[in-house]
Amino acid sequence: MKKSLLIGCIIISVGLMGLTGCAKKDEEPSSDPNTDAQNLPVSEPVAEPTTEPIAEPTTDPASGTSPKMTEEAAKAIQEAKAIKDIKSITLRDLEGNVVDRTFTEEEIKAIETAFNESFIMDTAYVEMIAGLTMNIELENGKTVFIHSYGQEAYIVATIGEGPSYHLGSELIGKILLEGSAQ
Repeated sequence: MKKSLLIGCIIISVGLMGLTGCAKKDEEPSSDPNTDAQNLPVSEPVAEPTTEPIAEPTTDPASGTSPKMTEEAAKAIQEAKAIKDIKSITLRDLEGNVVDRTFTEEEIKAIETAFNESFIMDTAYVEMIAGLTMNIELENGKTVFIHSYGQEAYIVATIGEGPSYHLGSELIGKILLEGSAQ
């Protein structure tokens, strides 16, 4: 019984190695004179040496945006996410209970400014909620839902039913992570 189980495991292991590419493969001789290119991944072309300098960007992206974006795209996103005339700010814990915290007029203005000047990230983020969540109600009836995923300097914001924005805003991130164990 033990011997047949061992043989079965070996057969399965060899089969898996063959399927995943771990087994040694017979390679045909290449007709390519560039033999070093055999070890390069298929997705990366062989770079030819060049003496041309790398072109520097001619314009700066909009303030508070990722340098990977075009200036027009960055400005459009900045304008689309801008908020003004905050009516109220509500903080909630992970269970959805309202946190008893009243913001002063200066704090509300600082949160509005921090949100509008936040750095737009065009990178992936962890889809989880850590710390508190913030609901901002605007005078025009829109709401902004902001949460943290545990990084103090970064937040995720959704305006109304619109898209989510991955933003760099240390002020808002600190508020959301107040009192949470990091």
